[in-house]
Amino acid sequence: MAQTTAAIGGACGQVQVGSTNVVGDATDISGQAQSLATPKQTRQSGEGYTLEGDTAIIKGGKREPIDLTFTIVYTEEDTEAWELARAEFEAASCGDPLYVWWSPGGGDIGDQRYSAGGTMTGFDYPLVDATAPAPIMCTFTVRVAEIDTTTITS
Repeated sequence: MAQTTAAIGGACGQVQVGSTNVVGDATDISGQAQSLATPKQTRQSGEGYTLEGDTAIIKGGKREPIDLTFTIVYTEEDTEAWELARAEFEAASCGDPLYVWWSPGGGDIGDQRYSAGGTMTGFDYPLVDATAPAPIMCTFTVRVAEIDTTTITS
């Protein structure tokens, strides 16, 4: 098989967040988002052993939740990622959902868009460090049951 020419660079993506499951109402935080830690979903499994044989009998179960951890630049602008995430985290009552969308290709027509809705389970407040000249980076984590994939058409 020939080497691919369709690779996508990791620095080309788009990230959006919203309090409703409508991507058109979402806020694009790409200008403050640095990364999304590689989402990994696992499946429960169990094993049993019998007196005969040398290996386990393995069966699969349900898919486990996925933790989506976004790294963002700390700013004090009301319309930017950190303040939006903070407001969502502090106001969420009984796990009000947060919806997230991301596109590794940048969000253009024809690109893949991944989306999920879940509960924000983690949020970083800013650090103070006299030895750190770089921008302050924070994270927020959304726990979701599954990730949907679509092709952007408009």
